[in-house]
Amino acid sequence: MKTSQFAPKHAAHAAASLVVVAAALWASGHAAAADVAAAPVEKVVVRSVAHFDFNRASIRPEDQARILEEVGKMKGVTWQTVTATGHTDSIGAPSYNEKLSAERADSVKTYLVGKGLDPAMINTAAKAAAAPLAKNTSASGRAKNRRTEIEFQGVRAATP
Repeated sequence: MKTSQFAPKHAAHAAASLVVVAAALWASGHAAAADVAAAPVEKVVVRSVAHFDFNRASIRPEDQARILEEVGKMKGVTWQTVTATGHTDSIGAPSYNEKLSAERADSVKTYLVGKGLDPAMINTAAKAAAAPLAKNTSASGRAKNRRTEIEFQGVRAATP
């Protein structure tokens, strides 16, 4: 996934754009069922990732704008659910990592709700260190594992 960097002078514009994207995402999730049922539909899935510092549950600033970036590019999609799944590296007790991964997923949910998404459409899960992306034997590997994976699911009219 491409990384975007926003200079401070563009922060207000970026924040305003994210609010528009979030409002559209929320509104599309509340479209009338008849609108979706009237035509053949195809499933749409967009994935994003938020990363975290060691022993922290706050989203890194550079990931905040990226979370909704791909979703904002999708047109004609009725968004139905969002799933945020928190992960940790292997440092620490399993019970602590379970709690920390839940806090990371909740942090993403809070962020998305703050951007205008309906909390009822956002599900959270915690996997602790059970599903690493990289080996936990190096600092860079552990950093990759400290994440919340976000999956936006929706439908749109199928193209013939």
